[in-house]
Amino acid sequence: MSDYMIKKLPAVDWQEALPLGNGTVGAMIYGNIQKERILINHERLFRYQKEPIYDPFNKHLNDVRKLMLDGKYDEGEKYFNEKFKECCKEVYNVDPYQPFAELSIFRKPDDAFADYKAVLDFQSAIATVSWMEKNTKIVRESFVSYDTGCICTSMYSSNELPLSIKVNINSVVGGDEYMNSKCEIENDCLIYKAKYKDGKEHGAVVFVKTTGGSVEFGKDSIIIEKAKIINMYTMLYIYEDADKAVNRLIKQIKKYEYNQLKKKHISIWKKLYGSTDLDLYSDNKNLSNEEYLLKAYNDEKPLNLFHTMFNYGKYLFISSSRKNGLPVNLQGIWNGTYNPKWDSDIHNDENVQMCYWASLALGQFDSSMALYDYFDSLIPHFRENAKKIYGCRGILVPICMSTHGKISGMTGRWQSWISAGGWLSSHYYDYWLYTKDDDFLKHRAVRFMKEVVLFYEDFLITGEDGKYIFVPSLSPENVPNVEHASMMCVNATMDIAVAKQSLTNLITACRYLDIEQENLARWEAMLDKMPDYEVNEDGAMKEWLYDDIKDNYYHRHQSHIYPLFPGFEITKENNEKIYNAIKTAVDKRLTIGFVQQTGWSYAHMANIYARLEDKDNAYACLNYILRACTGSNLFTYHNDWRDQGLTVYWFGQHPPFQIDANLGFTAAVLEMLLFSKPGFLRILPALPDQWKKGRIKGIYTRTRTKCDISWDMSGIDITILSLEDQKITIQLPVIPNNINSTCKNIELINTDLQNNYSYYSVELKKDEKCIINVK
Repeated sequence: MSDYMIKKLPAVDWQEALPLGNGTVGAMIYGNIQKERILINHERLFRYQKEPIYDPFNKHLNDVRKLMLDGKYDEGEKYFNEKFKECCKEVYNVDPYQPFAELSIFRKPDDAFADYKAVLDFQSAIATVSWMEKNTKIVRESFVSYDTGCICTSMYSSNELPLSIKVNINSVVGGDEYMNSKCEIENDCLIYKAKYKDGKEHGAVVFVKTTGGSVEFGKDSIIIEKAKIINMYTMLYIYEDADKAVNRLIKQIKKYEYNQLKKKHISIWKKLYGSTDLDLYSDNKNLSNEEYLLKAYNDEKPLNLFHTMFNYGKYLFISSSRKNGLPVNLQGIWNGTYNPKWDSDIHNDENVQMCYWASLALGQFDSSMALYDYFDSLIPHFRENAKKIYGCRGILVPICMSTHGKISGMTGRWQSWISAGGWLSSHYYDYWLYTKDDDFLKHRAVRFMKEVVLFYEDFLITGEDGKYIFVPSLSPENVPNVEHASMMCVNATMDIAVAKQSLTNLITACRYLDIEQENLARWEAMLDKMPDYEVNEDGAMKEWLYDDIKDNYYHRHQSHIYPLFPGFEITKENNEKIYNAIKTAVDKRLTIGFVQQTGWSYAHMANIYARLEDKDNAYACLNYILRACTGSNLFTYHNDWRDQGLTVYWFGQHPPFQIDANLGFTAAVLEMLLFSKPGFLRILPALPDQWKKGRIKGIYTRTRTKCDISWDMSGIDITILSLEDQKITIQLPVIPNNINSTCKNIELINTDLQNNYSYYSVELKKDEKCIINVK
């Protein structure tokens, strides 16, 4: 199985290095022979600025609404921006994520190298760099201990060739502009101390143990001569007194033994990595990333690269998301610059959501808690936003954030976007669907959803037809095709869809828990007042549901497709008219061609096409990510740095790494192989013709089942382990000639001759496996 990657070339930039992480501490292994560099990150190291301070804006809201409802959208947006700036006493951008330090290992080679390779093992989270010198294999092995956060590196050779190195640690280039730092020797350890201008401190302790040889200490380095084995340990501290932290870490780090740390780390990691596994039965499983990517670049679609990318997404997620930690930011947990693009923040208009689309299906329940822990902790800030911006109760979640949840100094129109909280609330509800954790549902999910709905109660106004009007309203990041157009508008379909979903989920949860009986009638009345979805003259679902506002197909964003994906409101079974209108709307978006796409937009499109059961286009989108937006370490970039016409061309030759497309790729593969919602499974809904034989194991579903699916030209085998007694419906991608099952009471419900589908009802017993063989 390809639960690893091989690189034949070392990194020349941090974005090409091999990523390691335990959800809190990150490390990037460059893989250089003469001067190895290990970039170090900590999830909580940001460059703090002052929190924004602003007067209440809501006194201007009625004026904004009047302009919008009169069709003066551009004037309304301009007025909103002007008045918002007037209300801002102190405005700051989001606090940017920072590099922590860089560990350097210097070694003068004894001879020219040969047989170089760098390997990252996803199942153990260990990176190994090796090469030959004078018929001797030299190895450098690194991992971030999952339980301790210690960055561990061991260097050795195949025949105990004496190894001599020098080790030091410093700030990443450019750090002097923002902080003071120094490196010194104390108590046989290398000590790195850094202090930002606001007084916040961070630093590291490096300790080296050897087998044989000698250890000497320079002013700011550790020098090892002629050792057989060299083990290096690096521990971090952050936001505490430097002297106290250093003393504590010195005592701690000297107790560590490399093999003990490694054994425990592997044991914990393998449990985290779990049982979910994909195999596409490729013949070429030992090629390097460079070889795979050259094949992909030339449109050869190497099977094993799709397979590796799926597993890599799971690996990256576990490495950068951890219970009681922060959610995955735009770059996961890794960053090598002091001013990263978009501050490497937590972006709430799709990016952070995309990072968690696959997590629950992969069984990463603990790692996913970072999302809920973070947003729960900032509810007081979200309430302040709602009150000050719109004069509403409830919560208003900003489009982007990092160290706090207050509205930042972005362009005023983004302050008007109201749907981040509702969108995020669906992730809370999804957690319950997968886990049936009733305590979480009652005390966390319902709490968050109630705050979202409370905002809608105060924000929404009623039109003459008795339906709600959403104003101001945004459909990120599109602008309608109408006179006096602006992004800020009225009745964006996405805003309405998110509100409907939020209400529906809250009502369902409270009925299940038998709580909030006094509020249910009011929430149901709100749901009845939501505007209906509409179809335009082209047969496409409308992106705005208000009067003369016309659709604009020339944009990569697909915000109005929300009811299909990532939402669950619309399926082909429950609303064929709108489902078909969504298909038309997606097709119309293709008019923009390739040159407006990005890595994350292809990932989003792949997931949408999977929901539409469009195997060819879903597969094509994944292929475009590999061809245009994937680097030598399989990191996904915002866009193609070579300007080959498959994406936008931003940032010249240095587009930023963004982890969302990596994790969105994994989510898309899952959606292509299995769709689930309560009481329903869709088997292999968008299986590409090119994946003629394959197997996916250990997928968790919203039916509270765990599924394995294998397929080849002869048929499909499905194994379902139910975690409760229940009856579900299954859609098969064929009308079987023969079906055998160990399930009790499997019955044919319906067949679709035109599309070659069949539907079966199945009774499942708790903790019993049901095996279905389809021919």
